[in-house]
Amino acid sequence: MKTLLFCFAFWSVGLVVSAQEASKPEAVQESQFKRPQPKHRTSQRVPDPWLGFGHDDHPSIRGATYLMKPDDIRAIPLRGRNGINKEPLEFPKGNGLRIVGTGHSWMRPGYGTLPHIARTAGLEQRMRLNTRGGEAGGARMMWELENGILSGQGKPFPVCMAAITTGQWDVMMWGSYTHDRPEYYFGWIDFCLKHNPKMEFFRFNGWPQWAHGFAEGDSEPRIENYRAFAAKRSRPVTVKLIAEIDKRYPGKVHILPTSEAMLLALELYFQGKLPGIKGLNRRVDGKSPCIWSDGGHLGKGMNWLEGYVFYSTLYKKSPELIKARPPEWMLSTELDKVFRKIAWQAVVSNPLSGVVDKNGNGIGDEIERSGE
Repeated sequence: MKTLLFCFAFWSVGLVVSAQEASKPEAVQESQFKRPQPKHRTSQRVPDPWLGFGHDDHPSIRGATYLMKPDDIRAIPLRGRNGINKEPLEFPKGNGLRIVGTGHSWMRPGYGTLPHIARTAGLEQRMRLNTRGGEAGGARMMWELENGILSGQGKPFPVCMAAITTGQWDVMMWGSYTHDRPEYYFGWIDFCLKHNPKMEFFRFNGWPQWAHGFAEGDSEPRIENYRAFAAKRSRPVTVKLIAEIDKRYPGKVHILPTSEAMLLALELYFQGKLPGIKGLNRRVDGKSPCIWSDGGHLGKGMNWLEGYVFYSTLYKKSPELIKARPPEWMLSTELDKVFRKIAWQAVVSNPLSGVVDKNGNGIGDEIERSGE
């Protein structure tokens, strides 16, 4: 009997050990989880001082586009992938804004939807853009490219600058990038105001990436981490930069609150109130549409949210006032309503946007006073 009991006990222990062994691969897999890291936003080292502004006599700057006469700038052949750029350099004043803009892949979705949104609002949207991917599309490297200096040495490509010299433009927009300095914008602003004294300026505000949702020890993204990123890293950096630019150009440069709009979208997603959005990161979740297509770039349909932020900031009107809507196959009516609402909410809640709506009627106080 004792032998039988001993054998049963040994067999029972064996079962427990076997069960523990079977669970080991899963435990090991959890312990090997690597916290995701943000991509695409690391900056190249830039010498200090940067020679792109305030160093007109330096050998590296001689021959820069901004030092040339307007006629000579407009005479530079702009050869792109499809041959010579023949887009108009100027437009007469209409009922819509005339925009020159640089930027990267995080701005292209908004650049693509803004004309459609403006058109549904009955506005003529004129745009002339020069964009490249990543840091190459940031304000600094686009200045170097268009001037043919530093990283663009000897190869000027003044797509925006040639147009700016005509004096027929209202707005300039830029793509921001990590470690931006105020002086990266000074050259652009000086050049624009020289030819377009009433010009206004708008800087993109980068949103959090999927990886910012993970704090130390997290195995899945959490909304608290996205909030912390915005509060501790994104907002303070932007506020400090604009404060420095304001010292030289008071009230001239505004922020496109794309980061705030994305955070509002994330809040709704985690509450289960973002209709039709099935995941955060398409590459990880394997679903579509998602907030991000790859953890940084916008997912399907999110381009309309960015476009609405652009429209709200530039025109100082809520997109909720526009009656027409995108085709259902592009964006569902339900999600479109949400995007319009949070775009306006993001814009009026950010004091750096330059848009105030005290009476809450969806029309910026500045244009309401002017009767536009």
